[in-house]
Amino acid sequence: MEQHFALSAELPSEHETFNDGPGTFHDLLFVAETLRQATHFVAHQYFRVPAERPAVFVSSGLDVLDLAPWRRTGRPAHMTLDITLAPVDVVNGVPRGLDCRGDVAIDGVSCGSASARLQFLMPQVYRSHRAAGRQESLRSTAPLVRPLAAMTVAGQEAALAVRPESVGRDDPRNVVVGPPLWAPYGEFVLPVACEPGHKVFEADSGGHVPGPVFLEASRQASLLAAAELHGLRPAHAMLTRWRAAFRGFGDADLPLTCTVATEDPVRDGTGRPSVHTRLAFSQGSRVLCTATAVLLQDC
Repeated sequence: MEQHFALSAELPSEHETFNDGPGTFHDLLFVAETLRQATHFVAHQYFRVPAERPAVFVSSGLDVLDLAPWRRTGRPAHMTLDITLAPVDVVNGVPRGLDCRGDVAIDGVSCGSASARLQFLMPQVYRSHRAAGRQESLRSTAPLVRPLAAMTVAGQEAALAVRPESVGRDDPRNVVVGPPLWAPYGEFVLPVACEPGHKVFEADSGGHVPGPVFLEASRQASLLAAAELHGLRPAHAMLTRWRAAFRGFGDADLPLTCTVATEDPVRDGTGRPSVHTRLAFSQGSRVLCTATAVLLQDC
């Protein structure tokens, strides 16, 4: 039976990740992380899911339905998140999964939605899947090659590290993608990593790649490709749609790559260009996650 919950919070005004960037938009990552943490809390406290059962994403999605409330004004802004949780595969009163929906409002204006399918695995099942996937990745993981020397970003030669402003950030610690390793048939293949000790992106010791990494890497990889191929300006480009399907666990200590391809830009009803991208995250030949994203140029 569906259960409904509500969460209210002031959007962060001083946070080393959620406020890092040009200050153009509120960070969609904050909404996603809020929904994730709230869902985990409710699963354990309300639905009685044992704490030792790891929670893993099967699928996830985000939509910006009205861009105006997401524009930062320099004044405090308030977010409400109305959450609907539906238990799935209930055994002895305890669900093995949850279907999650969240409706987002900023300063009283409905402006976004989020969704996810969460699965709670028995510890031995989780360990078995992790071990099998790790062995597959190890068999097929090749050493990472050097970045493309001729790759340019926004008309300039790329350095050995991605400039934070090219992915909508200011702090290099919040950059989770590297310069393209190669570009076969118009697709960019980028390494995915983050600074050790990061509060949002770092995995627990021996753990799998955290869900927020896939969302942020999708946004950053899409921005790099859209800026290079279609001239989008990262400081004024907003991720307005994201869909992801997860196929396995990524080990945080193994190389992770993101392959991103773009479609030709289209314009919305007001003439603003948007770019659709397709992404695949892999360790070796094993695909962990596939995603689609839409970036909207708001200027």
